[in-house]
Amino acid sequence: MRPMYAVAILFLLAGCSSVPAEKTRAIPAERLLGYPLGEWLQPGFWQRTLHPMDAEYAIHYCMSESQAGRDHSFDYRMLAADGRVVWIRDLVTPITQGRDLLLRGLMIDITEAKLTEQAMRLSEQKFASVFHHCPDMVVLANGADGRFLAVNSTFEQQIGIAADDAIGKTATELGIWALPGLGPQVLEKLGHGNLTNLEVPLRRRNGSTFSALLSAQHVALDQTPALVVVIRDITHLVETQELLRISEEKFANAFHAYPDGLLISRLEDGTLIDVNDGFTRLTGYRRDEVISRSTLELGLWVDTEDRKRLISLVRHHTLTQGFTAPVRDRNGGIRQCEMSAHRISIDGEDCVLTIARDITERQLMQEKLQQAATVFESTAEGVMITDTRQRITAVNRAFSEITGYSEQEALGRSPSLLSSGQHDSSFYLAMWNQLERDGHWQGEIWNRRKTGELYPEWLTISAVHNPQGEITHFVGVFADISTLKYAQARLDYQAHHDPLTGLPNRLLFESRLNHALDEAREESRPGAVLFIDLDRFKHINDSLGHPIGDLLLKAIAERLRDQLRDVDTVARLGGDEFIILLPGLHQESDAEHVARKLLNAFTAPFQADGHEFFVSASVGIALFPKDGDDAPTLVKNADAAMYRAKSRGRSRIEYYTRELTYLATERMALETELRRALERDELQLYYQPKLSLESGLLVGAEALVRWYHPLFGEISPERFIPLAEDCGLILPLGDWVLEHACQQMGEWQKLHAPFGPLSVNLAGAQLGQPQLIERLEQLLEQSGLEPSRLQLEITESFIMNQTEEALAVLHGLKRLGVQLAIDDFGTGYSSLNYLKQFPIDVLKIDRSFVDGLPHGEQDAQIARAIIAMAHSLNLMVIAEGVESQAQLDFLREHGCDEVQGYLFGRPMPAEQFGMLYASDVLFMFNEG
Repeated sequence: MRPMYAVAILFLLAGCSSVPAEKTRAIPAERLLGYPLGEWLQPGFWQRTLHPMDAEYAIHYCMSESQAGRDHSFDYRMLAADGRVVWIRDLVTPITQGRDLLLRGLMIDITEAKLTEQAMRLSEQKFASVFHHCPDMVVLANGADGRFLAVNSTFEQQIGIAADDAIGKTATELGIWALPGLGPQVLEKLGHGNLTNLEVPLRRRNGSTFSALLSAQHVALDQTPALVVVIRDITHLVETQELLRISEEKFANAFHAYPDGLLISRLEDGTLIDVNDGFTRLTGYRRDEVISRSTLELGLWVDTEDRKRLISLVRHHTLTQGFTAPVRDRNGGIRQCEMSAHRISIDGEDCVLTIARDITERQLMQEKLQQAATVFESTAEGVMITDTRQRITAVNRAFSEITGYSEQEALGRSPSLLSSGQHDSSFYLAMWNQLERDGHWQGEIWNRRKTGELYPEWLTISAVHNPQGEITHFVGVFADISTLKYAQARLDYQAHHDPLTGLPNRLLFESRLNHALDEAREESRPGAVLFIDLDRFKHINDSLGHPIGDLLLKAIAERLRDQLRDVDTVARLGGDEFIILLPGLHQESDAEHVARKLLNAFTAPFQADGHEFFVSASVGIALFPKDGDDAPTLVKNADAAMYRAKSRGRSRIEYYTRELTYLATERMALETELRRALERDELQLYYQPKLSLESGLLVGAEALVRWYHPLFGEISPERFIPLAEDCGLILPLGDWVLEHACQQMGEWQKLHAPFGPLSVNLAGAQLGQPQLIERLEQLLEQSGLEPSRLQLEITESFIMNQTEEALAVLHGLKRLGVQLAIDDFGTGYSSLNYLKQFPIDVLKIDRSFVDGLPHGEQDAQIARAIIAMAHSLNLMVIAEGVESQAQLDFLREHGCDEVQGYLFGRPMPAEQFGMLYASDVLFMFNEG
């Protein structure tokens, strides 16, 4: 509390410009207002320091009372030196000194008292205002008996009892307590102190009850114990609280039961205030792990810029929807989320309620749906969707492309608009039965395009069910398989036909043969299988090449087909082998009749790429059921009969006999043994000398292969060489001969004086080998044989029919330095002009012409012509197969250069040939 100062001062009331100093006494004036004493004594000081609002009143009152001579006191405000307002109580006594009226005043500082008074007055005003205008009910009651001393207007309004009726009575007497015994309970509680917000039920005058909060405080009124009781009707509050409780419970249930992630965070820093179970499912974080942590701290944002963008949107728009961003869960997994964010206020702080929906699966599904839509529109298969009433609801582009119907033409129509009429009602009944039973149907069906064209399609129909298992739609996916059917037919054709000739192949032939066998058993009518092999066709292939051979085979196939009935079948088994099925013969001899007809068809020449061919064939016949009752047996037996025909002179017909089975078995065994002979080096080379008719000396030899089997003995070259050609062993056999001949001649070259070249026969297949020249260079280098000491014999048929590629091979051989000879010359009708194209050194007259010398006029003319033609081309002439002196004399007379044959020596082993050569026994002869 501020000290109270009293100041006694003597001053003139008015008109006094100065006050004698001796008449003035100040008690601590300076402390009262803070002015120096000198200022107090200056004239007009009092008037100047009066508060402007009190100056007029103070001067007027003081003057009027003083002039009346009365002592007086009054309160007013003065301004202190520091600007404070100081309340003064001035006790003034007028004093007359002569003519002067002096005033003696005692100035007391009553600022504290004034302020207290003002506060009390204001408090009383406030209390009265609060008491009477308080929205709560206020009761002043006697602290001893609880009788009401006062009530406010709110009490009167809400309870319905006027203040006059209430004062002097207790709450019990007024019937305010809604429950019996509640009043004493309240008084008992008050006996222990004040009450605060005690919830009690009260009753209004009209009998209605309500919930109230009762607060009571003990006070003293004029030293009398009293109670100030405040009663608040909280009926609405209770109802509101109940609604709020229900609402909060609903919110909590909804918040935590919401399937999506919900999170409430501070707008400023992202600190999480609350999250729901959906958030836990989305991120893997439990609620207790994330509260008070920020989304940034948890690393939930894959890209923190996404949060900045979201917050920016929330700041500007309050509500943001459809914001998508990737979110990282606690395991590092990335989930795509669609977010809605709403700015809210919690306790005056800006927060954000965010709903995060995991759309990863939805996005994948949307992508799949987009893919499905893309597939639907871009797939090559037609798609048609119908409802359960069989009305088309959707089609794709491929549907229109396949059927010719546009989408507008198809929608609302029945799928029957595509009906082809090719299927009966039972077909569709079975289809729908399966659809109802299994939910899908798949199969081949014929439909009709808008143009009326029928086409096959592969159709899959699937039923679409709703979650209740009810069928809502049918989806039909179909592909136009016209091309596939054509391709299948083509593949089937290719699988059953020879690609070169178009004839049935072995598979189709055996199928038809099995069918013919079944019919033969039922009808007891014979049939036959004819196996046809072209004679010496391999030489044509080797000499002219496969393209020419293929053209010839096609011409032969066509001619064979023309000779047969429609029920007959001619098939090509491969190479130059054909097989014919003759079902339903009247008698067995009909088979031979057809066979001869076929052989006669070969008498006319065949044309192929400008070449003319005279081709013969050998035919083997197997009858059924006589010679077999299954396809493999009949084919094998007809094949055996065909080989018998070839072995007996070609262009023949042979029936199958049991003996042929043995021969066929023997041939297979011989093939196996020949393979082993090559592997075990069981073959041998024999050498037949060649002599000069001019000098009578040895001028060379021919290497001839021989086979001496350890069990079967000597096997003729006429048997195993054709076999080697047929079974593909001619290449390894020819290479073996060439290798061993070079080795032997190389050794003789080192041991003896040089003599003429060693002749080695080359098969046409060898000449077709691209590595022949490289192989020959290798053998010459290994053996050390001079190339000029090697002579390669090539058949005239090969020379005559060679392609440019083969001609290049001959020139390559010639460049190596080896000699080239045409073997069996005279059998191929070579022309002089034709021979000029080839790098040939020697012509060998075929033994078939030598056999007729000297008496066979035609043979003699051919021999003379060959010799003359060769000499005109500067070629050497060798006659082979010379066995008589008369033949020798003819050849010498007509200028033949060299001869070989039994007359001079049979083919002999290398050891024997070497000894005879060393002693010169055999290789000098004369006319005697």
